[in-house]
Amino acid sequence: MTTPQPQQGQKSISPTVNVEVTLNNTENTAFYSEPTFDSSPSMPAQLPSPSLETNMLDIQPTPEAPASPVLDKKTPGSSTPAEVTPAEVAPAKVTPPTLELTADIPTSPVAALAAPVMDSSIEASVEKVVDDSDIEMMDAKDESSNAVSSSEAKLVDATPKENGVQPQELDEKKQRNTIEELKILVANLQINLDESLQEKQSVEHELNRTRGAYYDLNRQYQELQQKMAKKDRDYEVMSKNYLEHVRLIRATDDDHSTIMDRLTQLKASIEHLIRKAQGGRSVNLNKEAAVKHFKDSGLLENFPVSEDKLEAYHLNLYMESVVMSTLVDCFFSKPLSCIFDYNKGFKEIYEWMKERNEKLAVRWRQQLCVMLTQSPATKIRQEEEVTIVAGKLSELMSNVYTNTNELSKIKDICNKAFELSIAMTALESVITPVTVELGTDFDEESMGTSLKSNPEGKVALVIFPAFKDEVNAFDVRPKVWCY
Repeated sequence: MTTPQPQQGQKSISPTVNVEVTLNNTENTAFYSEPTFDSSPSMPAQLPSPSLETNMLDIQPTPEAPASPVLDKKTPGSSTPAEVTPAEVAPAKVTPPTLELTADIPTSPVAALAAPVMDSSIEASVEKVVDDSDIEMMDAKDESSNAVSSSEAKLVDATPKENGVQPQELDEKKQRNTIEELKILVANLQINLDESLQEKQSVEHELNRTRGAYYDLNRQYQELQQKMAKKDRDYEVMSKNYLEHVRLIRATDDDHSTIMDRLTQLKASIEHLIRKAQGGRSVNLNKEAAVKHFKDSGLLENFPVSEDKLEAYHLNLYMESVVMSTLVDCFFSKPLSCIFDYNKGFKEIYEWMKERNEKLAVRWRQQLCVMLTQSPATKIRQEEEVTIVAGKLSELMSNVYTNTNELSKIKDICNKAFELSIAMTALESVITPVTVELGTDFDEESMGTSLKSNPEGKVALVIFPAFKDEVNAFDVRPKVWCY
């Protein structure tokens, strides 16, 4: 077979083949079905090539038919037909289907895939030059086009479906699922909101309860403050009354320490009085008067030193003991005798009360001392008693020590003894003088020595007695001379 060649000046004309494809009912239904809209990304504007889609759908590709040759007009007088080149035959283009909702039945998209229609003159010329082989080629091309159209139709019918469900149903199902999820979310949010509101109400209730408790505690605090202020005022009154009560019970403000100091001063005052009265080297000492008084007191009989061997310091120590003994007899042994006429009766009543109730007896004794010291007549009685005792001591001192007049100093000593005796009697535990028996061995821890005393001897003369209370809480050591 010879391919006709085109003559010079004559354009080659590509043949067009009308390919008519009829769609069955199933394809028409799939094509004209209502489009679905979902939230998935839209498909590309142009459909992929049939070969790609057939590969995706596992469709065996149809072998590509040879392109239809280009038939030219046979030049008159020439027996060579026009040659048809495969490059000049345009392949059928697959365009995506377009939806046009019109009253008429829309044109099938497969018709759009057909080649352009040839006019009658070209068709007549083609029929003349096309031989049997060309017709077979065209038939193969037609079959290939039909297969492509059929695969595209199948692709169009299979693409919108997912797991055998129509796109519209799938979209509706997704919308229903979304609506259900939103409803569940709204229900959960409502539950959370209700729980938050309930928690808020609970917190507000707790806050109100706490505020109520705070106001109640604040009210109680204010009441307690008022009670405390009232108790503070009552305490001040009680403290004042207590101080007055204690002040009433205690005749003086003395205690053990002050009484001890006052006793030490009293002992030093007596020593200074005798030292001044005797003069230098005892020049003022009247030895005969001193020995006579010493003998009259009865102490000389048991004294370890004989009368002819007595020295001045023996007599001076004896005079110190005489002064202190007079103070003990007149003031310390009977502290209320100088201001209380019924001293003997007082002692008897006090002893009787002490046997039955010691606390009441002590309180009564202290109150009696306070009443006596606060009495206006006390000072008068004190002056009278001090004057009498001081006069006796001054007369004795003048007889023993010549050219001396120590009445003022003796009065001062007697006043100290009087006040000190009242202070010791007004204490809770009475402090009284305690004498030391003669002939007792000297005890360095409980006794104090005097001038030229033998620390290993026995007590021969008590110059200053010891002072103790009933519970041994107070103790002043005695001053003794040992031989």
